[in-house]
Amino acid sequence: MQTVLSEAQAKHHHAEEAVQSLRRIVKALHDYSTSVEQQIGLTGPQLWALWELSRAGSLSLKALSAQMHLDPSTVTGVVDRLQRRNLLVRVPDPEDRRRVILSLTVAGAQLLKRAPHPAQGQLLHALHAMPLKEVERLDHALKQVATLMEVDSTDVRFFFAET
Repeated sequence: MQTVLSEAQAKHHHAEEAVQSLRRIVKALHDYSTSVEQQIGLTGPQLWALWELSRAGSLSLKALSAQMHLDPSTVTGVVDRLQRRNLLVRVPDPEDRRRVILSLTVAGAQLLKRAPHPAQGQLLHALHAMPLKEVERLDHALKQVATLMEVDSTDVRFFFAET
């Protein structure tokens, strides 16, 4: 015999299931990010920055920030740490000396050859595998939740980013 739920009960049930799904996603991303950090010694944001530089060849800090969908001030710290580890270099832009261009070093490129994809890449891959209409609905629903929680204008960082 099938139980018929009231609209309020169904809403509560689906809200609980959505929260559980979000917990699973965040836990999976965190576990993966921790595993990658232990395996290759890079945080998620550091690995993501290297992947973006690898795909593009070289980028300005502003362009890298845009590729990562992060504020340049967040990416600056990531880039500083990667430069200290000799995984990327900053060179002045020959066309505009106020800008710097970021490029992988040989060591950075070699590390990427043995590195897994960053955790955020897993999430993006899953979203790209979904039909456009579902991604649009999810985007709208998550923005609505952020607005209702009054966090829609919160400055966001990369998942599990170092501060």
